[in-house]
Amino acid sequence: MDHKTGEALTGATVTLTQNGVNRAVAVNLNGSYSFKNVRTGAYQIHVNYIGYSPSQIYTGTITGADEIKIINVDLSDASQQMVEVQVKGEGNKESDRSVRGIEKNAPMVLNILSANTIQLLPDVTVANALQRVSGVTIQRSASGEGRYAIIRGMDQRYNSTLVNGIKIPSPDPQYRFVPMDIFPSEMLERLEVIKALTPSMEGDAIGGVMNLVMKSAPNHFVLSANVSGGFSTLFSKSRPFVDFTGSPNSKSPAAINGNSYQATYADFNNKALTSDKNMSTPFSSTAGLTIGDRFLNNKLGVIVSASYQNIYRGSDSKQLTPNAQPSAIPLPNSPQFSDAYDRTYSTQTQRVGIHNKIDYVINDKNKLSLYNLYIHQSEFESRYTADTLGLGLNSTGLSKQITLSNRSTLTQQNIYNSTLHGDHILGNEWRFNWDGVYSVSTRHMPDRTEFSYDANKTLNNSGAVTAEVDNNTALTHHWENNRDRDISGYANLIYTPKIAGKDVEFSTGGLYRHKIRDADYITYSLSGGKSTLFNNNFNDIPFAFNPVTDGIGSNNTDLQNNYHVTENDNSEYFQVKFDLFPKLQVLGGVRVENTDMSYATQSPETVTERSGTIKYTDVLPSVHLKYELTNNQTIRASYFAAISRPGFGEMVPYKISGEYYDQVGNPYLKHITADNYDLRYEFYPGGADQLLVGTFYKKIYNPIEYFVVRDGGPSSQVIKPQNDPGNATNYGFEALATKFFGIIGFSVNYTYTHSRITTNKLLYSNDATLGLQQTNVNETRPLQGQADHVGNASVLFKSAKLGLDMQLAFVYTGERLAQVSPYYNLDFYQHAYNQLDFSFEKTIVKRLSFYGKINNITNAASKIYLKFPHGSLDAKQQEFIGKQDIAAQTLVQSDYYKTLFLGGFRYKF
Repeated sequence: MDHKTGEALTGATVTLTQNGVNRAVAVNLNGSYSFKNVRTGAYQIHVNYIGYSPSQIYTGTITGADEIKIINVDLSDASQQMVEVQVKGEGNKESDRSVRGIEKNAPMVLNILSANTIQLLPDVTVANALQRVSGVTIQRSASGEGRYAIIRGMDQRYNSTLVNGIKIPSPDPQYRFVPMDIFPSEMLERLEVIKALTPSMEGDAIGGVMNLVMKSAPNHFVLSANVSGGFSTLFSKSRPFVDFTGSPNSKSPAAINGNSYQATYADFNNKALTSDKNMSTPFSSTAGLTIGDRFLNNKLGVIVSASYQNIYRGSDSKQLTPNAQPSAIPLPNSPQFSDAYDRTYSTQTQRVGIHNKIDYVINDKNKLSLYNLYIHQSEFESRYTADTLGLGLNSTGLSKQITLSNRSTLTQQNIYNSTLHGDHILGNEWRFNWDGVYSVSTRHMPDRTEFSYDANKTLNNSGAVTAEVDNNTALTHHWENNRDRDISGYANLIYTPKIAGKDVEFSTGGLYRHKIRDADYITYSLSGGKSTLFNNNFNDIPFAFNPVTDGIGSNNTDLQNNYHVTENDNSEYFQVKFDLFPKLQVLGGVRVENTDMSYATQSPETVTERSGTIKYTDVLPSVHLKYELTNNQTIRASYFAAISRPGFGEMVPYKISGEYYDQVGNPYLKHITADNYDLRYEFYPGGADQLLVGTFYKKIYNPIEYFVVRDGGPSSQVIKPQNDPGNATNYGFEALATKFFGIIGFSVNYTYTHSRITTNKLLYSNDATLGLQQTNVNETRPLQGQADHVGNASVLFKSAKLGLDMQLAFVYTGERLAQVSPYYNLDFYQHAYNQLDFSFEKTIVKRLSFYGKINNITNAASKIYLKFPHGSLDAKQQEFIGKQDIAAQTLVQSDYYKTLFLGGFRYKF
């Protein structure tokens, strides 16, 4: 251990010498080492560690075969033995020990995953890796893949994403937040989750900031490569992966021929729906390559890193959908179910990521760097739906309406970022740094094709179809395009004088960002009439527009969803950092955020909100206190004010079709503000070990929630974002502990979160005299997406001697609110979710290893409930949805993903 601090010196080399024969071992993460099966007789032990003076030689004698010798070694920093020393070098920036130092020295509250930790995790995307961070949960896609992060119970709208400290635009057509599944995790040097903002940071992150620190140029030549393959157990001969290989039309007929063009059925192709390429066990694959070095006498550093992933996933889903309006019988607000969806998803996700960084040291006072990042993701999704109205799946002798639907969707997302950065030392007390940034994100959905077939089928006593009458066939072709471009400039001036003999740091600066965002939608809907039964041949159905004008682009029903946004954001800050007492560091200041946004839609001129301008200014103070109890123990306390801007699509008067409800915009939304408080105790005993215990409190003003509201009548409902008239509170407790005992380690974190907001709901009840009664009542509930209990637990095995690392990782997310209903006591809740994963890496020969990742070993399912007794469900409904495992609640949706296996090889030079 370190003689001065007592810190374990992980990685030091201990050598045992007997009769001229040397045996060497590496020191474990907790500082321990051991030699077994030592021969009797004289021995010598000495220790070497870079940056420390060699240890004295310890001598002794072993007299018996079962004798135990315990030898503790203190090493002194080599600099203590010299009058003057100049040290140039590089620590392992990707190690756990390195990030512990960053966490310890940071001025704010944050948690970090190192590249070494990420490499061993069972996850291949940043989104899935985020669920391992204390206080973070993830929102999953239809295939079970993590997509968005929820930090401390604050859903994705409250969080922001940075790459190397620079905000990147979102490819999402409506929102500002970035889908985190687009980033391959292997490209990172570390993953930071910042939970308290300083004045020098952008202020639109009430929940937290995810900063993706990418690999930077090394001080010596590095080369690493990996390749892996695997499969999901969801797919088999009886449940194949449904692929669509036909290329969808990249542009709509209107985009090709102009808005006045009258489209016909011949302008579309249905190849995506007619592919016969069904695979029983599709093979997933990944590959990665990193290469870097320094040139020109170490002045020029270059690194290039690339990643490729082709993953096959999916899910089997069942859902009961309530009627638009509940019944007052037998109980107030009794849900009545109209549809039973039985869906299978087959999703192929292809990710390509490449980034490079070039830095050039002009001299000892000036340095420039250029960073470029390109991320591409293509997601191919086939969804097959059977919807039985009336839930008569197993009824006999009755006519039941059944809708079969087949939808094929290709979603292509791209992010490009280029950042030119400069660092300059202007004098003994002055420093200046700047960034020039160009970023663009795009999202394209070319020709989403959906075919639905409604039929009345009569079943005999054996369940066979004896008669079938076509009600309607429909075919839609839908295009979406979104582009978000940023041109930004950042500047920071730092002044570090000595005042009263103490170092003080003043900094000031700001940013300017010019954003242009464009979104366009177009849908063509064709009908097949009611005369032809569908026999898997589209050419037999007389598809046509009804009326004919529906095939003209200028009559596009989605014109209201096409918008152009210009936003100019500028912010300025002043910040000071100083030591008030020898062990108390104070950082405080203020930031001013100015937002100037204007939008214009293609809605008819009769729509009063078809264009608009929104401006607002926020003054955001903050203060951070850091008190060192000892050299490795710290207490932090902080306050910061923050904002959350509404999504672009939320503020334009759009209306888009959703899975179960249409979604509309709200031009009258206000932005969200919040006061945030943190208190945390930190203990870093050495190596990778740590203990963090903290609490937080947030007061949120004008929170935005999504409500299901009426749209013209009781049977027509839409989802709409609204500012809740009541303020919200969110507070909780966090604890994290990591401890290694030799080659065995344990990592545990737990977060308790409690948020509350009161909203007005509708209640339908039955009065014996007056009949149906409708009243408004207040209901207090959690914030959408917030789970009371969140936890992670991992058991790690790390043996340098065996060249083997293993990890068994468990993640738990408690019950959380999934969807807010306009009706009292009918909100949708996601049941507690837990997942068990396993990963390992074994060295085969020097520099070459074999690794494996296994996700969702126990086939955990995502389940949605209504907090309403399920006694009102009939036998058919219960049989369809499956076992009702909570007596006081009604299971309305279940999604199963099965287990995913990956295995491969890694080479490191």
